[in-house]
Amino acid sequence: MRVALIHSHGGPEVLRVEEVEDPKPGPFDILVHQKYTSVNHRDVWLRKGLPDDTFQLPLPSILGIDVSGEVVSVGSDVTAFCVGDRVISNPYIACGKCHACIRQRPHHCARIDIANGAYAELVVVPEERAMLIAPAVSPENAACFANTYITAWEMLIGKAKITPDDTVFVWGGTSGLGSAAIDIAKLVGCTVISTAGRSEKIEVLEELKPDLILNHYTDNVVSDVMEFTNGVGASVVFEHVGTATWERSVSLAASGARIVSAGLTSGRTLHLDVVNMIMKQFSITGSCLGTMASARAAVRQLNFGRLTPLIGQQIPLLSIVDAHRLIEEGGVAGKILIDING
Repeated sequence: MRVALIHSHGGPEVLRVEEVEDPKPGPFDILVHQKYTSVNHRDVWLRKGLPDDTFQLPLPSILGIDVSGEVVSVGSDVTAFCVGDRVISNPYIACGKCHACIRQRPHHCARIDIANGAYAELVVVPEERAMLIAPAVSPENAACFANTYITAWEMLIGKAKITPDDTVFVWGGTSGLGSAAIDIAKLVGCTVISTAGRSEKIEVLEELKPDLILNHYTDNVVSDVMEFTNGVGASVVFEHVGTATWERSVSLAASGARIVSAGLTSGRTLHLDVVNMIMKQFSITGSCLGTMASARAAVRQLNFGRLTPLIGQQIPLLSIVDAHRLIEEGGVAGKILIDING
């Protein structure tokens, strides 16, 4: 089968498309044939190499975490899936043994791992992490769903517990994660404020229909949010950018707000005025992808046609180097879809 992998860390040029042996499913696994996958910022971080022990990969490794497609083989002990089923996989792996997992709190797993290997024609998926896709769901939408939507669902539904009374602020609304957050917040009935930084991205953001659109480069985001909310601020801040936006996230948060964070595309160091936190009494919650409960809930809405990933560009697997360059440059509005056969 054809895959895209890295033999060393570095720039996009370290990615190589090669032929490798087909994987074989174990007794509790299914083998999934993919038409498409997608690129995420996490793929870029792993390709470059992370500075600590978090999510280190043995080399060589096949990158990619968004797995979906048709089941072509099942293990001897698989009971929930058959050949021909269409599935999507949750890449979140709870260890099942730490203090949180033993207490049935996998969302707080102390030794979480995240599956890789999606840049491939065939992917082995444990039966317990797979979910059925409805016939009406396009393979393109399925391929752009897992990482962004399961993460956003865990952040907004699982952690922030949004309701129609909430005003949800989303940085970078045309990113994969940002657009997923808008989609979910609007599904719940929240008031949504979102940002983009280029004129062409603002045009795309208008199609997602948030209640207020701001340019995070030229607008005074904090004062505009306060004006729109009559001086109250956002009750939920969807933070996935990091250093560049953090202080503004804190400033535009309402008293008692929930700031939920799962990203650090602009840097991992955050500065916080603790007095501000005490006086506003807001909570800060970290989030990492999502549990099977969140995944199943999100996929259920996908199957009902209520969630639609924003796809910005389709690129063949043979041009995976270009895909990584594009996501690093930040010029694409929406997910970068990878055609495995291309």
